[in-house]
Amino acid sequence: MMNSSLLALSHLKHLDLSFNNFSGIRIPEFIGSFKKLRYLNLSSTRFMGGIPARLGNLSSLYVLDLRAALDFTSHVDNLHWLSHLTSLKHLDLSWLNLTDLPDWFSSVNMLHSLQVLSMSSVGLDTIPASVVHVNFTSSLTVLDLSLNNFDSTLPKWLGNITSLTHLDLYNSGFYGVIPDAIGYLGSLTFLDLEGNQLEGIVPKSMVDLRRLKELRMPGNQLTGNLSDLLEQMTNLIILDLSYNLFNGSMPSSVGVIPRQLARFKMLQILDLANNNLSGLIPHNIGNLSAMRSTSQYSDFCYDELDVFTKGQDLHYLQCSISLMKSLDLSNNRLIGEIPKGIGELTGLKNLNLLRNHLQGKIPWEIGGMKSLESLDLSINDLSGNIPESLSALYSLSYLNLSYNNLSGMIPSGHQLQTFIDPSIYMGNANLCGPPIFKSCFNNKTTQNIIQEYKKEIPEWLWFYISMVLEVPELERVKPN
Repeated sequence: MMNSSLLALSHLKHLDLSFNNFSGIRIPEFIGSFKKLRYLNLSSTRFMGGIPARLGNLSSLYVLDLRAALDFTSHVDNLHWLSHLTSLKHLDLSWLNLTDLPDWFSSVNMLHSLQVLSMSSVGLDTIPASVVHVNFTSSLTVLDLSLNNFDSTLPKWLGNITSLTHLDLYNSGFYGVIPDAIGYLGSLTFLDLEGNQLEGIVPKSMVDLRRLKELRMPGNQLTGNLSDLLEQMTNLIILDLSYNLFNGSMPSSVGVIPRQLARFKMLQILDLANNNLSGLIPHNIGNLSAMRSTSQYSDFCYDELDVFTKGQDLHYLQCSISLMKSLDLSNNRLIGEIPKGIGELTGLKNLNLLRNHLQGKIPWEIGGMKSLESLDLSINDLSGNIPESLSALYSLSYLNLSYNNLSGMIPSGHQLQTFIDPSIYMGNANLCGPPIFKSCFNNKTTQNIIQEYKKEIPEWLWFYISMVLEVPELERVKPN
């Protein structure tokens, strides 16, 4: 219970009751009497009932955080009281039940000084297609409408909020094309359009988003020329365009990994998986400076992120994402050899080239990627021996080389000794040695080596060596 004796604190400016369990009681009406209050945080408190309209009396309030302030059974009937909070700069209503509030935007639009608006997962299903005037176009920097059910096209008026630096529309039920107006948001550093039903060619206006550090648009049906899209976005730290339709249905230049990717000096996570991209991996891929370094951007703490690594989706929370460096080009139509320059990416932790049409040998230089924890080269057309240099990847905990045309003895030194699952080598008919159950002494290359050794070793000694190594009977030489 909350005691009304708190009213004696008539000069109270900061009230934080977050992460307390007030289940079974309502938000006290008397909180609306703290006329000098500037900060009110009731997040994760699980009050019952609605939001008292008397909170609208807090005209000096700068910050109002009601994120998950109500239990799951409670519903907010209206937001009209918000219009009286004329000093409000930060408003978080996330995880409240705001369903059936078609006029929600008109209430929020009265807040002229608003800088941060977060309404994630509140059950909104309407958003105005057009707005005569948006009152916070010069003040709002953060807008989070993620995890809603708008079932609408992206409203063009979003392009009028030119002060935005952070726009999160993750999984919000938007469909149709991305409007050109998105390109007007030149101050954006974060843009998340993941998990919608957006389609068509990415507008050329997006090349003007030069300050972007994080761009996420996976799980849509977008097409277009990657070279045009990424031309000016050289400040990117995270780029995720996976699970789209960047493919050969467009002109031939579309679908090719652009060479200018190497100009992205800050890029730590690049995910272009599941796009049917074609062509060669750029020979200068090793010039990605941030992936060459083992240091991180310590001030890079945006949002959560899933990264497919070690054969599974791993969830990275906020600042921990700064520790990950990942390159995922899996499930495309890439051809040619893996460039030797990829070995220059010594800070990379995850390399996934699964399910392409890559040929040639696995570069020896990959053994120099000392930070590598996960390496997946499976389902390609790679040939030749597995390079011994992979044994020096002491951080490696996941390896998959299955379904290629690799041959020869599997190296067994150092780190490779820890991989005892034979399935990571399956689908390579000419591989032999542990951990797969195929003796290398039936291998033609190995037989030639044996013949050379037999010329140098006395017959009586070779007999005993062959017994220890289990050389097939036909290869043994009995002593005289």
